Amino acid sequence: MSDDEARLRIEGGFAHLPGLARDHAVALADLAAPDRAEVCALAEQADFFGCAAPDPDAAPRPDARTYTLGLTLDGRTRELRVAEPIRDPALARLVSAVRRLGRTGG
Repeated sequence: MSDDEARLRIEGGFAHLPGLARDHAVALADLAAPDRAEVCALAEQADFFGCAAPDPDAAPRPDARTYTLGLTLDGRTRELRVAEPIRDPALARLVSAVRRLGRTGG
């Protein structure tokens, strides 16, 4: 049994109401093989487990969303908090994929 999963918390955005943050979570074992492979490939492209965390003092733009992305893959776990605009294209694609898969369940 695999405990690999992807988690995404979305806060902020236009007309954000505190307490209405959206959470997406998906067990990677529940995904179709191509979707699981996509998440793993995007995590590798973004160097998710090795990249430097974004500057915590950098304030997001007004009405920008903030994403807290958590991954557990192959025994490794990490959580990153990033704000729009996400400057790293690979990380932006990873956030987008987890967001899509969390909504649809794969």
